[in-house]
Amino acid sequence: MLECAGLDVLSRGERQRMIDLRSDTVTRPSPAMRKAMAEAEVGDDVYMEDPTVNRLQERAAEVFAREAALFVPSGSMGNLTCIMAQTERGQELICEAAGHVYNYEMASLAALAGELGYATSAPEQQQVTEEDPPRYEHP
Repeated sequence: MLECAGLDVLSRGERQRMIDLRSDTVTRPSPAMRKAMAEAEVGDDVYMEDPTVNRLQERAAEVFAREAALFVPSGSMGNLTCIMAQTERGQELICEAAGHVYNYEMASLAALAGELGYATSAPEQQQVTEEDPPRYEHP
């Protein structure tokens, strides 16, 4: 089932197939994946009656050692869901200027979450942490 679109890469002298997960719009399902989707047992996920989604969420929670997991159909929806879970309407979100959310998802952040994003730049190769945030001055 793991026959999915990807890139051929050279690893340790051997050609291997790497799954391309850069974006939910780049990844393409293989025929085997399409068949699995078409034959999947389905139900109403709003009422938590979709056994396939329920199993996926349970497995994700298990793999990541979390109490629960939530399936969302796109990376953008996942980012927005996480931001909305940690902020309130009208708050500001400080983003790295080169970051994906700032450059590609600010419209949904403003329209749906009621957030306003401000860009800051961290020095190259610096990992941004809560203990050592990048310097930020409100414009």
